[in-house]
Amino acid sequence: MKNTAIHDRHAHEALSRVRSLGQIFTATIVLIFLLVLAGGTNGQDEGQKLFESRCYSCHNIGGGDKQGPDLKGVTDRQSQEWLAEFIRGPQAMSRKDPVAAELFKKYAPTIMPDQALSDQELQAVIALIKDLSARNENFVPAGAKLAREIVPGDVDAGRLLFLGGTELANGGAACNSCHSVKGVGSLGGGTLGPDLTAVNIKYRDPELILALQNPNFPTMKSLFENRKLTDEEIVQLFAFFQNSKLNNPTADVVPTAAAAKIEPKFLMLGFAVAIVAVAGLNFMWRKRNRGVRQELVRRTKI
Repeated sequence: MKNTAIHDRHAHEALSRVRSLGQIFTATIVLIFLLVLAGGTNGQDEGQKLFESRCYSCHNIGGGDKQGPDLKGVTDRQSQEWLAEFIRGPQAMSRKDPVAAELFKKYAPTIMPDQALSDQELQAVIALIKDLSARNENFVPAGAKLAREIVPGDVDAGRLLFLGGTELANGGAACNSCHSVKGVGSLGGGTLGPDLTAVNIKYRDPELILALQNPNFPTMKSLFENRKLTDEEIVQLFAFFQNSKLNNPTADVVPTAAAAKIEPKFLMLGFAVAIVAVAGLNFMWRKRNRGVRQELVRRTKI
């Protein structure tokens, strides 16, 4: 009987150890699965954020061509090494690779800027493109929405922001320093960037909102990287551009990288100012020795 009791106790202890080991094994497997899942989710989240902030201004995944080509399926057409080199230095690659050169020719005059992405960031973006392409899904930006609904006063507020009548909160340059909108401003606007009259026709609402949130065009990026528009300014400028679309439904959509052009108003104003300046200088020159001549005349009458 005593031996039987000892045997039962040992069997029970062995069974308990087996159960404990089984529980530990199960917990380990679950933990590994969760870590892998979390890693995949974090990678997708990073790719989503990077594509939204750095790529979506010019590219879609499954939504059709924009300023640049739709990237759906590009991971099947090109190797990861080719994509990495092109993304980091598209202009340099276009000078030696026929496929890259053809892309530059097709989407001219828009020029893709170099993208300074780390290896991890690059892999995250490529993985996102590959994953969405494989699942036949389109890229849908998460942050492409306004902070609030548009109200009637936003159009006028946006117009003042565009013209510089209201300074941007973070010190950015007024939009019309580089851009123009038809009928806005007595002398028009700048010509460094494209005319924005039809910008709300050219871009869908989410694309325009994201361009205002994270402008990835080379000149705008350098100007606004540390002077981002506030949520309120984005709402007001979006309302202004939306109103411009309503007022000019047939306006021409111009390329992103528009060439500088001579504005007739500025040319005429320049001539007018030059004529006034010459006339003023002539008047001052004729009067330069008036006091001396008056004294000479006075003396001759003595």
